[in-house]
Amino acid sequence: MRMLLALSVWAVWTCLAGPVAAAQFEPATAEEKAALAEPGGPKLGEPQVQRWRIGMIVTAVGGPCGHMTGARTVPMDWPEQRVKVVAQDLSPGATVSYKTYKNTARQMVVSFPALAVGEEARAVLTFELTRRAIGPPESPAAYVVPDPKKLPGNLKEYLGPSPFIESGHPRVKALAKEIGAGETSAWQRVKAIYNWVDANLKYVPKNKGRYELETHFTGVVEAIDKGEGDCNERTSTFIAICRAAGVPARMIALPTHCCPEFYLQDERGQGYWFPCEEMFGRVAQQAPILQKGDNFRLTAADPANKRGKTEKAYRFLPETLVGLPRAGDGQPQMKLVCEAVEE
Repeated sequence: MRMLLALSVWAVWTCLAGPVAAAQFEPATAEEKAALAEPGGPKLGEPQVQRWRIGMIVTAVGGPCGHMTGARTVPMDWPEQRVKVVAQDLSPGATVSYKTYKNTARQMVVSFPALAVGEEARAVLTFELTRRAIGPPESPAAYVVPDPKKLPGNLKEYLGPSPFIESGHPRVKALAKEIGAGETSAWQRVKAIYNWVDANLKYVPKNKGRYELETHFTGVVEAIDKGEGDCNERTSTFIAICRAAGVPARMIALPTHCCPEFYLQDERGQGYWFPCEEMFGRVAQQAPILQKGDNFRLTAADPANKRGKTEKAYRFLPETLVGLPRAGDGQPQMKLVCEAVEE
């Protein structure tokens, strides 16, 4: 009887774009475009253009393999990022499709033909990214915390807990009441949360940005107890306290890095997302944005769900390879490619 084999590569931060025309990458929502176009919203810096070779190489190890499907997260368009594929390296018979999750993340799904033992198949692409830095607004004191009852449904989830972000924990709620309690503006209160995390969680890098299993993540309460964490734990702690304070917040995934962003409204009720990377209210990192959000529920129908019939919530979309062995003990193995193209 043929057994189903699955390989899952949990990339804390990895990158990829797909081999299709740029128009197939969905743009940011009209609301987000309008928000960034407003004079009082976040300030976009000058565009910077870069190229990346990203993709996957699949090898049949120990015997032939067939009917293989690989899934990995790819950059998509955002107000501060535009994606255009300029070249592709696809092995004969390889086909590509895409699946978008909640319009905040996208995965490339590659189907590979049968491979003989030791044979490899490639889906490696070169794509062009146009990235802009984001700076704070001119008058941050004018912004307020949104009324949760009036938030659109797609924003309400950024007020609740998600994997390893325990915003509902009593200790997190207590911190949310305490930190910045004397501040008169929402901007300064969120900044107080940012400063508290920076002062109380010493930055300690893990694995030098390499891949790690989701089970190795540290939850917010544990990170607070330890008083340390990498960008992952520090970002999660900021998000959790913001959410407990009624401020929508979510995670931004970049290659080998992550940072948070929070949501406030101006006096007209127009909402804006403000990132925090290196400095409060701004992001200088120009690497590809891979996903925004931190709570993806995958079903049995989702290519990336390695658990098959079991629905599961993921902080980061898993990157997987599934294949059927042919006569023998063949197993498909996936190597991820992600590298900037030097000009």
